[in-house]
Amino acid sequence: MNHLIHTAYDGTITFKDSHGVAVAYAGTPDFIASIIQERGWKAYGSPSADGYFLALKATMVPEDLEIDPGVDGWLRLTMDDLLDFAS
Repeated sequence: MNHLIHTAYDGTITFKDSHGVAVAYAGTPDFIASIIQERGWKAYGSPSADGYFLALKATMVPEDLEIDPGVDGWLRLTMDDLLDFAS
């Protein structure tokens, strides 16, 4: 699935569908926590060298995005998990 991808100056990545609607974000644990709390989305993390944290619409899985999860794959995270990484 191809997405329009925008990277902000702070490194946050927005994934948009073909209609320009945001369907996922990659960013810091703090940012991802705010998205899942605000929108009720799911959070995932990757223990790869890049250490991505994702917020995804409920209908999506990380494999829908063009991001390499590394050897260990994606882990489903809770709000508490994200807050642990943030502190």
